[in-house]
Amino acid sequence: MTRQITSIINYYKPLALWSFLITIIITVINPMVILALCTKLFLTLLLWVMLSDRNLRKRLNFYKIRGVSNFKFFLSLFLIDAFITCSFISLIKGFI
Repeated sequence: MTRQITSIINYYKPLALWSFLITIIITVINPMVILALCTKLFLTLLLWVMLSDRNLRKRLNFYKIRGVSNFKFFLSLFLIDAFITCSFISLIKGFI
């Protein structure tokens, strides 16, 4: 189980900067948690569709070796991202 979590977190690390930039843009436009979570869910689903392409799927073969299913992988990515997004927006709303 620990190996699965570390492989998911290792994959999330390069996406974290892009995710944070999207969170900042959403916060500047309209700092609502629901809007941010819906946007993040849409982007996660878009990533899932993009990974249905065979060439991209080959690049992500390492997490399958660790025994992580596609659903568990994307759900974990979304939950990690949602937690970070909610924390950031809550902090920003505290200062506004």
